[in-house]
Amino acid sequence: MANADNSTDGKLDLVPMIDCIMLLLLFFILTTSFTTEEKVIGSLLPTTQGDTAIGQVEPPTTISVCIYPAGFTRGYTAEDYQHQLDVRGGDVMTGKAWLRIGNREPLGIDGALLRVAMPAGQALPENPEVERIDAYIAAALNDYEKTGARKDQDPVSIASFSGMSWKFALVAYDAVRAYEAGKVGNPVTAKPADQVALTPKDLESAREVDFMPPPLRAYSPRELGEEMADILRR
Repeated sequence: MANADNSTDGKLDLVPMIDCIMLLLLFFILTTSFTTEEKVIGSLLPTTQGDTAIGQVEPPTTISVCIYPAGFTRGYTAEDYQHQLDVRGGDVMTGKAWLRIGNREPLGIDGALLRVAMPAGQALPENPEVERIDAYIAAALNDYEKTGARKDQDPVSIASFSGMSWKFALVAYDAVRAYEAGKVGNPVTAKPADQVALTPKDLESAREVDFMPPPLRAYSPRELGEEMADILRR
């Protein structure tokens, strides 16, 4: 006759498994480091020379050519710059600008002197104001020179206040290109650096030069002050 008390048949005793789980859980709680060492180890990036890893690669330094109305200085908030712009009104658009690279003293530019009448059929005459800009930018870029190809030089970004004429930014762009033309040794004539040119091949190998993208206009009351603060922080 079969045993009538078979209520425990087919059931597992879970107590030993629970004990093992608790021991494992206790082990991991006591041994786990919540501030992992991986958080303080810099990422290792591969090189183009095979699979050898190197330290972190820093992005290239951008050389900022900043152009803004004369008289504005660093150290103020966007609200302060907006107030100064409101007080000065149209005075900031009169053609007086400052051009600065890095921590150098800014170069004062008179926009009216950049206008030169060109006689019909004749080459553009030399302009002392343009020559001053060329000399200032050339001296500053020379301080940033690195060994290697022209393409390996730090890129240049021209940040010009949007409330001013584009002629200031274009003159600065021409000055950077003239400097590059002098470095690649491709003078059109034996004239000064502002009258040398870059061939398409030279442009491909020269340093990168671009303009700071214009700010997005949200029609906020202090947007020009924010733009001025951004330029002067460079």
